[in-house]
Amino acid sequence: MEFYTVLAGDTLYAIGLAYNVSPQAIADVNGLNMAEPLVTGMNLVIPIEEADTEITYRVEPGDTLYSIAQQFNISVNDLISLNALTYPFDLSVGQTLIIRSRDEARAESPIETFGYYLPVSDPDNFLINSLGQYLTYLGIFDFPVTASGQIIGTIDADTLAAANNMGIGVFPVLTNLQEGEFNSDLGRAIVSNEETLNTLTDNIMVFLGEYNLPGVMIDFENLYPEDRDLFTNFIRLLYQRLHSENKLLGVNIAAKWEDLPDRPWAGFFDYSALAPYMDLAAIMTYEWGWQAGPPSPTAPLPFVRRVLDYAIASNIPANNIVMGLTNYGYNWSLPYEPSNRATTVTLERIWEIGRTYNAPIIFDEEVKQPFMDYTDARGIQHRAWFEDALSHYYKYQLVQEYGLRGVFYWTINLPLTATWYIVSNMFNIEPFIS
Repeated sequence: MEFYTVLAGDTLYAIGLAYNVSPQAIADVNGLNMAEPLVTGMNLVIPIEEADTEITYRVEPGDTLYSIAQQFNISVNDLISLNALTYPFDLSVGQTLIIRSRDEARAESPIETFGYYLPVSDPDNFLINSLGQYLTYLGIFDFPVTASGQIIGTIDADTLAAANNMGIGVFPVLTNLQEGEFNSDLGRAIVSNEETLNTLTDNIMVFLGEYNLPGVMIDFENLYPEDRDLFTNFIRLLYQRLHSENKLLGVNIAAKWEDLPDRPWAGFFDYSALAPYMDLAAIMTYEWGWQAGPPSPTAPLPFVRRVLDYAIASNIPANNIVMGLTNYGYNWSLPYEPSNRATTVTLERIWEIGRTYNAPIIFDEEVKQPFMDYTDARGIQHRAWFEDALSHYYKYQLVQEYGLRGVFYWTINLPLTATWYIVSNMFNIEPFIS
């Protein structure tokens, strides 16, 4: 597996010829249409079978042989030998180093993947059937909880059968959503009332038993910061009840790199207090650039790294953390106005825009994420930040570096085709074991 950044005038045929790879194979891995032109700056995965026997690393500014060896838990001598390096062993930025054989690395790199799934946009279960091989768990979104502790919604029998046939563990995703928004008052009503908590816990156990499900994902967001102890108590009680019947608990938690107990949205998540009570700590390591904010990277790698450092320092075990990956980005109109929200864009949509307006993709090496600037047909300027194959690859490297349990995808309903090839080549995706 290698990455190639498209230059002006490139074609799939020319790239395929250069790498001795079928152009159709490159198109398939990256979700491209052979009939459509490439966009300058595209980062494409090249499925080179010979190279796929190896795991490689691209040298970054400040890297040394020692730091790379430490990162991948190998010896400096092995790194020198694998790459036939000669004294004084100088490295250059962008240089590709062989780390170890693919089979060895995959055996040492198990991963669990959790895909959030919206059944309403996949009525024939096509996504489950086509992507199931890449998933350990499927989080069906969403099941709102009422102020009295009732769970709204049911699981479609065909959806459940499709997931079971693919060997995927199904989790219902419980939320405090009300009329499409995460409701602080609803969240307070649920976590502050002992009777409601008991009712909700009972209903969760009944729900899991009815469908024979292995666990539940709690996605309560935008609670009042002063309710953090009440939320922790809820998670503790639920964890204990679930574990008494060998069920798993996942919790979506907002990203932060310090406690910030009074901060809206993130304040009510007490990392240290929650740490013992989460089997899957699903950290939402994204949305720094968000729809109502100014144009900025949505998931800059240095920020993701700081969040992981803080989570682990707060005693959340690395092998319980599933790091969030998004399959989308945001497109802002310029000049930025807070009242003018950005629109959601997929990578496929970015490619369409690039072709329409002859706009190149630029990869920001500092944040390890791509962006695009363009002017539309009405003369309005835009900036879009988004994810692509290379930005996902850098985040997968964090899974290896930190020894994380895995990743979750928000959502598998949005296309980012190359990510499935990348994850299956870097890791041994763990199957769900009932």
